[in-house]
Amino acid sequence: MQHTNVTNTHVANSGEKRLLALQALRAIAATMIVVLHAEELVAIHAAANQGSFSHLRAFPLGVGVDLFFVISGFVVAYASKSLFGAPGGRGEFMRRRLIRIVPLYWTALTLRLLALAVGFKFGVKLFPDTTAILTSYLFIPYDSLGYGPNYPFPILDLGWTLNYEMFFYFLFACFIGLRRDVAVFAVVACLSTGIVLATPFPPANPALRFWLHPIALEFACGTLIALSFLRGLLLPRPLRVALIVAALCIWLVPVSWFVHDYGPGFYSWPRVMIWGVGAVMIVAAAALGPTSFKSVWSRTIADLGDSSYALYLMHPFVFLVVKEILNKVVVPEILYWPLVIAISGLAIVLAALFHKLAEVPVVTFLRNATASRVVSRANR
Repeated sequence: MQHTNVTNTHVANSGEKRLLALQALRAIAATMIVVLHAEELVAIHAAANQGSFSHLRAFPLGVGVDLFFVISGFVVAYASKSLFGAPGGRGEFMRRRLIRIVPLYWTALTLRLLALAVGFKFGVKLFPDTTAILTSYLFIPYDSLGYGPNYPFPILDLGWTLNYEMFFYFLFACFIGLRRDVAVFAVVACLSTGIVLATPFPPANPALRFWLHPIALEFACGTLIALSFLRGLLLPRPLRVALIVAALCIWLVPVSWFVHDYGPGFYSWPRVMIWGVGAVMIVAAAALGPTSFKSVWSRTIADLGDSSYALYLMHPFVFLVVKEILNKVVVPEILYWPLVIAISGLAIVLAALFHKLAEVPVVTFLRNATASRVVSRANR
């Protein structure tokens, strides 16, 4: 491992391709979640038609969430490099984060509510109560789906990850007024202390108990990788390859050896020690060394990283349509896995189109509109 003394400009220029590597990882992470859910959709179809479907059990597709969390921690620290200790930095940080996260999530959540309203009208769905609706929109963990206190999922169940994201943003905002290194270490120390204390002494408040699960440490690890990136830390290629190989091997360790319940809501220490550690290794290997993105395929994957958020939130709506179609046909068993791939591919293409035609224009408009207000206020 080597640490190079370089200027900030050189770090920025030499780091562009490494950031492309993280974009590619975002695309891969989102695709893993989509394939996981496509598996579930096809498995339901198989069970309803007395078919036999074999899940991909050797490799845990759920680690896509852990990759997302580590990358998110990296992005937050890296994208805020000019805001640490700056006047108005806290407000600017939250402005950027809220514009990036809220519009698309609220859109997906509203669509989910509309679908539930239609189902309620025809007597096939229950409509959520006011508390469930408000907490879902406000990113507050609450058992909206009736899964129990250990699963405080919002109405749009995928939003449980965004409840962690928003908690991390607010925690980060508390320290962004400090110098960069001090702020990052303060965030890591605060989050780590809270999680360690909450392990033997879980908070009575269900929202705080949820936020202080060990999985939140993955954000902190991402910020430390970003700090190393900004300092110009470079890992030699053999070490980066070793990290990737080690991560893949760790991911092959069955979490069922340590915990019985590892479905949604599985965010305990075993997950962090297996899936989380592997995700940290992969992100560190991608970010802390030169990466070539010359081929068309590598560039395409990196470009898909831009639409990864749209893919994550919008693919369930694509699957709803596919599910209705599958209810009217019987797919032969030999086509089950090709169907998984086709469904996933369809979701990826539609998400990319949605990102380009809807998400980007809205985010751009909000950024321009709110930025002009910030400038005007600063000039008063």
